[in-house]
Amino acid sequence: MSGEIRAAIIGLGRWGQALADANIANPASALRLTHGATRSPEKAEAWCRDRGLDLLGSYEEVLADPRIDAVVLATPHSQHARQIIQAAEAGKHVFVEKPLALRLEDAQAATAAAEAAGIRLCVGFNRRFLPGFRRMEQIARNGGLGQLLHVEGAFSGSFGYQYTAGMWRGDTAENPAGGMAAMGVHILDAMIALLGPVRRVAAISRHVAVPSDLRDVTNVALDFASGATGSLSTLMSTASFWRLHLFGGQGWAQMPDQHTLVTADLSGTPHSEGFAASDSLAQELDAFARAVAWNVPYPVTASQALAGVAAMAAIADSAACDGAWTAVQAEGAAGVALTGPACHAPSFG
Repeated sequence: MSGEIRAAIIGLGRWGQALADANIANPASALRLTHGATRSPEKAEAWCRDRGLDLLGSYEEVLADPRIDAVVLATPHSQHARQIIQAAEAGKHVFVEKPLALRLEDAQAATAAAEAAGIRLCVGFNRRFLPGFRRMEQIARNGGLGQLLHVEGAFSGSFGYQYTAGMWRGDTAENPAGGMAAMGVHILDAMIALLGPVRRVAAISRHVAVPSDLRDVTNVALDFASGATGSLSTLMSTASFWRLHLFGGQGWAQMPDQHTLVTADLSGTPHSEGFAASDSLAQELDAFARAVAWNVPYPVTASQALAGVAAMAAIADSAACDGAWTAVQAEGAAGVALTGPACHAPSFG
């Protein structure tokens, strides 16, 4: 396939609309959104009309439409695997919002279906496109920090106060370990991109302040297969905050926010580099289209996406076991094969 990719956006809540608006504002993109579908079409009619999108009655109608090459899924996490498999059977390429799935077996079924059908499946981790993160990744890969030892990250915000149990984003089954699916998973993905798959985790996740039953305070210790260590926190009940800090045997690199990179060698002298703001949502959608049209590699590999799902599932299991160390089941991710969670926690999703 070559040229412009025609796509339908599935799910037109706040985030689906943000994705669509980012794409529409980027006329140079190889992706062109032409259609939309949502479970409450009456709420999206005016919005679609204003943006020139044809609103179809169902996901099945989208998949049957020969004018549509691909789907962009901004739907509840638990629906992703089934929707990806359906799209693969219909020959439609898929861009799916993170997380790919809530459990590893579902993610594996989805990726297997995509591979068997010969369609592209790309997962939306827009922070991979931040110029500061790309620079951090380049420095680490080129050995600028020496042997990678440890990583710390945090991503928090206040929007947990806006969620209720009647919303899928306020549903504990859709959001195990609180803010992990909404925010923490971005930091987890960045860590996996830098250090490889996680071997085991220990997570504490508690409901403290938000009106729903979501566990709004989550803290995770990570033990990577490489031997590096890490820590990750994500809160849904505080002011906005973002940080990623990578330590190596010859220095460190830190993003204190999403637009700055600070590095230091063993002298301890910091060097700060600022980056202009960029629309990472538009960039990830264009990267998806270029992967479909011209086979350009997408930054998030299938093995990294699976490793992220496996680590997130282990975090949910560990949190259900009051922080017990839990092994990450991630066969197929960079060759790592680990057995069983350390504690037999109930499943989520």
